[in-house]
Amino acid sequence: MTLSTNAPYTLPCASLALLAEDLSAASRRSKNHRGTLTICEEKYLAFARRMDIFFDLIAAAIPSSSAWHCNFWGLICAVFKAAGTYVIVFEKVTELLESVTHLMPDYKQLLAARTRPLDLEERRGSETYFEPVLHVVTDVAQFLRELQEMLTRTSHGDPLRHNRLFSPTYLWRPLDSRFAQLEARLVRNKEWLEKELGGTETEYAITEKYRAECREFLDKQSQAQEGEELGLQRMAKRMRRIDRIKTWLDSNCSYRDIYEHRLRQRHPNTCAWFLDNEKYCRWRNIPFDDESANDTDRLENHWQHRVLFVQAESGFGKSYLSGIVVDDLSSEAGNLSIDDETESPSTAFYHFSAAHSYCIHPDDALRALTDQLIYTHRHDRSTLDAVSLLVRKTPTHEKATPDDVLSTLALLLRQHPTFLVIDGIDECSDVELLLRYIPTLCRKSDTRVVLFGRPHVRIPNEYHKWASDAPHVISLGSGSNKHDVEAYIIENLHELADQGYFGISMDRSLITAIAQTCKGNFLWASCLLKYLRSPVLSPDERRAKLEKPHELDGLEAIYAHILALLEFRPEGERRFVVGVFRLLALGIHRPCMPGFQKAINVSPGQRTIEFGPSFTTNEAIPLLTCDLVEVTPCNVTFAHNSVREYLQAVSPDTSSFSLQDENLAHAHLAAVCISFLAFDIPKRPLGPNNPHVSQLLLSSQAQSSATSMRTINSGDSGYKSISSAPSISEHRHAAPGPSNVPASSARPPCQPQWDAALPFLRYASLCWPIHLTRALTPPLNSSSQQLQSSPSSSSQQYPWLTSLSTFLTDRAAVTTWVEASWRYNLPPNLSRLVPLLEAVKSRTPPATVEGRELRWVVHGVRELSEGLNAVREGWGHRVREDPGLVWGWRGGRGMI
Repeated sequence: MTLSTNAPYTLPCASLALLAEDLSAASRRSKNHRGTLTICEEKYLAFARRMDIFFDLIAAAIPSSSAWHCNFWGLICAVFKAAGTYVIVFEKVTELLESVTHLMPDYKQLLAARTRPLDLEERRGSETYFEPVLHVVTDVAQFLRELQEMLTRTSHGDPLRHNRLFSPTYLWRPLDSRFAQLEARLVRNKEWLEKELGGTETEYAITEKYRAECREFLDKQSQAQEGEELGLQRMAKRMRRIDRIKTWLDSNCSYRDIYEHRLRQRHPNTCAWFLDNEKYCRWRNIPFDDESANDTDRLENHWQHRVLFVQAESGFGKSYLSGIVVDDLSSEAGNLSIDDETESPSTAFYHFSAAHSYCIHPDDALRALTDQLIYTHRHDRSTLDAVSLLVRKTPTHEKATPDDVLSTLALLLRQHPTFLVIDGIDECSDVELLLRYIPTLCRKSDTRVVLFGRPHVRIPNEYHKWASDAPHVISLGSGSNKHDVEAYIIENLHELADQGYFGISMDRSLITAIAQTCKGNFLWASCLLKYLRSPVLSPDERRAKLEKPHELDGLEAIYAHILALLEFRPEGERRFVVGVFRLLALGIHRPCMPGFQKAINVSPGQRTIEFGPSFTTNEAIPLLTCDLVEVTPCNVTFAHNSVREYLQAVSPDTSSFSLQDENLAHAHLAAVCISFLAFDIPKRPLGPNNPHVSQLLLSSQAQSSATSMRTINSGDSGYKSISSAPSISEHRHAAPGPSNVPASSARPPCQPQWDAALPFLRYASLCWPIHLTRALTPPLNSSSQQLQSSPSSSSQQYPWLTSLSTFLTDRAAVTTWVEASWRYNLPPNLSRLVPLLEAVKSRTPPATVEGRELRWVVHGVRELSEGLNAVREGWGHRVREDPGLVWGWRGGRGMI
């Protein structure tokens, strides 16, 4: 029997005392999480002390094994240092070693209880006493080396083949499965050793029989189990682990959405000039190698040279350019390996877009990048081991924290050579945090990162390296892609001319003239073509626009012309477009695609008909908005964030599509939500009651609860209750749009089965009080106050009034809404609405129809608010367990 603990990037450690010093020094060098490292250090030392006695025994029986313990201590130190870089992985590895420590036999204790002494000659002459000891040391050393391989990058030509214990088939079992076998082997070896040391001379036959059983058990575990069915079962188990880690990561951003959408729009043979850029080629072509990837000092000192910034103004076409880079890195990956054994680099990417305002936090990017790499390397052994380790004993409902995701991503980047392409960093909600994450990743791996953004993004000082040209920045001006944009315009305009868009008497020299005014702005060129393709324009009007290029100068001029075209749409289509703009720009959160389709078809004050010519699908939105809004399989968004900015800047006197008056927009969205609840939901319980909870409620006295009934799980909903919403001033100073969440962008959870047929129910139930609160909140600036008082019609000023009145008079509708809110873990709270409605009532003449209706609405909302508070404070703990109980509560007039 032999043992080899030599492993790449492992230095022998002469003694246990030196190992303790090395571990302590490694803990002190850590800048973060020093307390965690110190606790884990103690557990590593406890593990090493338990192993120390076994090496003394082996040395007595096998004199040639004197160097084994030095290699073993070095292996422990290597695992400690490698795992200490990734906090969550470090804690998981420490848990494994702690379990091994408890499972290993305590030889000193067994020897003390031995019935007859064991002399040195017997130790040297018989291996039977030490065979289980050798098994323990060999198994544990093998497992440590596997951990070290998982935590470093090893060549594909250097798999673990050095140990007789594990067959090739066994090697491809995930780490948690192998650890379960290790635990079983340790338990059997412990029992074997107890039998060897506890038996008497007269029990030789019994001991020999038990010895044979142990050998048979251990040999059987080491044998490869083949078979197609077994292979399929193992593959299914691996994929379940991948699914669990993806659920744990909780990445709901459609990271491929923007890339694939831009890919379909990409003009052939464009952006090739960038791929020949000297800085880009130098950044891309430096080969990856395992030695550099595992050299922590080199990674720490030279990370700045692996980060590349590409900067250009808005509208340049950076998203298209980033897509070209993704394709280039993916296609050229095989040419960047230094030899056949080195793994080809993979590419992961993320696009920040303010139009996708629910996925613009740095944590969203980290989750998406990690999700991509796990999928890319789902068949790789080291990645599968890491996944198995992370999900081991992790509750299925638990979600990864930002630190967990950062550690996981850093480990994946350490395991595999990787390019990261991140576009739109200027549209990230926290650029400073993102630019702090990048050095953290680059100091722990040899990954290379390219960041696309606008020139105004300030590069932190840590990206600057003394006596070098870091940071590496490629600055692109209007002349960089002028030729590509001109070719794009000319080709598309000639195509339109061939199709008769400009009539039969067009002077084609106009095409060249208009192309030369592009100034290298791809966004302007794209919007120009959208405008000219509009079916509202006649051929003569299109030709006249080309004859007056000064009227099309600048992006704002194009947007103004497009909105002017939309003004000629029928009234119903204009209302539809306004609703789309308002929901995209000022929605609290983005509904799912079916929910969005339902929302834009709601006509406040009447039931929605989901068929016929009046019902509009999401696919029709680009046509009706002249492509200012784009629709992909996963998202409905503005074509560019500048569209929203223009709509919020343009005066209502200039365009009826203006979003400058946010109060009016929120009033409309509140009316949509309330109308849906009043007319379009079933007036019955949404789910089955819990009979046990119902019986408890009827037979026991309610217990008052002073705790917030927002509940500890309210984060699942992705919405804020009114009681926990930001103050009015916070709303006014926050960035416009649905990105007013302070931390990671909210992700809509999986749709529960009970509301699968009502995709807009979540948004309508949880957001109508927020929209109405913002609609009634007095604006801070005087111009907005003038805007608020400008509508002369009460239906324009208070579009929510009729729907809210109808809603309050329908007890079944109110009760359904209350049940839905509780099911979404956000108990309803209207406390903030009451004083705001009182203020509106005081400004409205009481003799008018609106004044009388407002008085009744204020009275109804006040009573409903009191009833909701009573349910929350007195019965909340019961209703939280069974929301259907609200159908049997009669404490308030607003519910059944």
